[in-house]
Amino acid sequence: MDAFTYDLDQITTEWIQEQMNILNLKRKDVITHLGLDKSYMSRVFASEDSPHKIYLSRQTKAMFYYYFLAYKLSI
Repeated sequence: MDAFTYDLDQITTEWIQEQMNILNLKRKDVITHLGLDKSYMSRVFASEDSPHKIYLSRQTKAMFYYYFLAYKLSI
């Protein structure tokens, strides 16, 4: 498998949280590094029954995948 091939279905909020835990990153760190609005991240991690829940688009999943890949390579 190509090093830059990944399954977008595996990129979930749980996966993002797991990567943050592995890398000892806080939500604030990710917000700062990616230039995201903190309310956006709160909505991404909102419960499934929340009317404000944001679901990850393919582009957003790719952003998180490559962010964590680049972060791992930099440490």
